[in-house]
Amino acid sequence: MESIGIDELKRGTNEAVCYADDCLFVSENLQCLCTSEPVRLDFSLMVFCMEGCVEWEQNGSFCALHEHDFVITLPGTLLTNLVVSDDCRMKVVCVSDRFLRRMLRASTNVWHVIRFVKSNPLKHLSDSDFEYLLRYVDLISIELKNGASIYREEIVQHLFAALIFGMLSDINRCMASENETDRDKTTTPVYMFRRFMEEVSADNGCHRSVTYYAGRLCCLPSYLSRIVKKVSGRRALAIIDEHVIDRIAFELKYSDKSVKEIAMEFDFPNISFFSKYVRKHLKVSPTAFRNMALTDEK
Repeated sequence: MESIGIDELKRGTNEAVCYADDCLFVSENLQCLCTSEPVRLDFSLMVFCMEGCVEWEQNGSFCALHEHDFVITLPGTLLTNLVVSDDCRMKVVCVSDRFLRRMLRASTNVWHVIRFVKSNPLKHLSDSDFEYLLRYVDLISIELKNGASIYREEIVQHLFAALIFGMLSDINRCMASENETDRDKTTTPVYMFRRFMEEVSADNGCHRSVTYYAGRLCCLPSYLSRIVKKVSGRRALAIIDEHVIDRIAFELKYSDKSVKEIAMEFDFPNISFFSKYVRKHLKVSPTAFRNMALTDEK
């Protein structure tokens, strides 16, 4: 299985590529991903379909884009069976994981959005919303033609940031709409599971017990565990640990805090307990994980 990153996209540039650097890539087709073998993406892929149709499978699930659809595919996604119609017009935006996390680290409450995107990658937009997001892509194209600007790279990257936050804003509206729809379903297992996931996603990673979340949802821990298992097929504690370790890994990778400071921030009783928790889930010590991340960035 081939793994493809921004560097591989740059090497496969052609006349349809608008821009490519170490962090960002803009194109008007998906030719670089049209391979006979499955590819695993090492970047976030965003596709805006203006006309025609694009189809593929991601992580085994079928995905089809039609006019005014856009999709966000997160790093680590396995892409197979890509098919593009002859009349298709699209805009393709690829952002490296490192660049995306650097932008989002200054934001609050994005973790629940990222988890929502994992489950709901495809979105159909109204005419106005679609044009609103594409306007950022058009501004990027205009700036790219201004090769004489000494701040060209900085302007392009900030326009990318505006595009991404515009999409996050639209996703937040979608999430709020779904919550409104479910307001009268407070007794259903699906609603309870969704409330559990909202609480986990909004938490800062300091709470690592089913008992805490059961208290937040005013139910017994045994009941919450049973509902989560029934709806998702996973243990509630496994979902909690996954969220916590995602937050810890992010801090170890991208913050300048010491390991001890991170342990205190996540409310571990001592650094020894923190190290055991990290080693259990990441298979290495916090320091080793941080060193590995620094090596990968170089």
